[in-house]
Amino acid sequence: MDIIDNLIYANCASALRQSVAVPVNPFPPLQTGVPGNRIASDFIPTFMPTVAPVVPPTAGLLGMPDNVGSTLDPVYSYDLNDKMNFCAFRDPGIIEDSVRRHWYDINNRNNYDSDGIQPFALANPNAGQNRYSRFANSGTYHLIFAYLTENTRMLQIFERMIEKYLNDEELGIADDTLAFNWIHNSERLFFKNDSMRSSSVRSLIRPSADASRRNAYWRLFGMDLAFGDINSQGGSVMPYVKASTANLQFIPLFEKFLSEVWQAYINARNATGVNTADYDVLTSLATELQELLSARRGASSGNTYGDLNLSREEFASVLITSWFTFIISDDSPVVQFLRCQSSSIGERLIKIGNKVGIPAHRRSQDLFEMAAAAAHILRIIEDGGTLDNAGIMTAIIQSLNPPVTPPLTANQNLMTDLLTVINYWEKATGHRIKNPEANIRGTVSIAPPRPTNGKPVAAVTG
Repeated sequence: MDIIDNLIYANCASALRQSVAVPVNPFPPLQTGVPGNRIASDFIPTFMPTVAPVVPPTAGLLGMPDNVGSTLDPVYSYDLNDKMNFCAFRDPGIIEDSVRRHWYDINNRNNYDSDGIQPFALANPNAGQNRYSRFANSGTYHLIFAYLTENTRMLQIFERMIEKYLNDEELGIADDTLAFNWIHNSERLFFKNDSMRSSSVRSLIRPSADASRRNAYWRLFGMDLAFGDINSQGGSVMPYVKASTANLQFIPLFEKFLSEVWQAYINARNATGVNTADYDVLTSLATELQELLSARRGASSGNTYGDLNLSREEFASVLITSWFTFIISDDSPVVQFLRCQSSSIGERLIKIGNKVGIPAHRRSQDLFEMAAAAAHILRIIEDGGTLDNAGIMTAIIQSLNPPVTPPLTANQNLMTDLLTVINYWEKATGHRIKNPEANIRGTVSIAPPRPTNGKPVAAVTG
């Protein structure tokens, strides 16, 4: 499940219970006779999802070894209407409490199951139940998702949209209760100085959440965002603390890794000619990436997710970018209120950006398309034991030869994610991953904003 799905589950979750047989019910803690601690409002009826999370018919993941963590299971999701109702719940304190519970559930390594939260050590955790989300190895989230989606300029566009709505009637008045409540909840959750610990890293020491995210991106990836502050024009930049210790080698290593994956993939489909695949180089690059990322996190065998360096920054960044990505993932009540409907997420964002005067990245669709896949890949690399294993890597590379149709095995799903990142990384950055002599530059560039006075505006690069 994505982070909003997990928040809904955390909102509904029952207390940890003994390893005893209980009736399976999709809405913990509704089992008869089983006490629970559902997060409820003091003032209004409690939020209740209408259906249990379901797995899309094309998202089945089978055959992965158990040490791969969250990639073992199908990708479950609550109904879109339930997710919208949760995000627009009239008491935003309920959402805040759900965020806090989810943060501690991850740190306690509690898995999200169809019959309630089970202890991590429970024997045979998949017996007789659905495993919605597992937190055995990590938080399942990765900062690369936030970095790629924020490069669309989505957060600045929505900050300006909310500002305009709350201060004027230029955008109109939302007569849809869901749109109205979502706007006010967004302000409460992400743009107030008293934001709770787990949804923001803003403080007197770090007063700007924007600058804190940029600091985290720089440290983990050695990359800036491709634009300046919310009022930036031309070459202006957003000031932030640019740490002296940063993974400046990340982009060259990651792009070389993707290039080697591509060479191995095309060779797996080529029965004649020279085989340029080198699995030793491929797995070595995966190991180097794992070591590079782990060095910034200070990971050790005993650490839980919350004990790792940059984990709070990662959690908060993925939360805010997922929140706004969700609202434009379809023609939601907010999109309809703004009259920015479209068939694609990128075009919806571009329309909203034009309406509020902040141009979106013209490659927004490409950035959205690869964000989840890139997060999946880097999380598996950090967990280790898969992409740094030549035998498993060979099986993954060859899993789509010949082409297959859904449902996909775990290997096929992971190979599809690798190809997704390769294709859209090339489109979004202009870097030639499919060429063995890939031109490495190490930044993502934003397209020039649309001119407002007939004169072109210079592009901003990281």
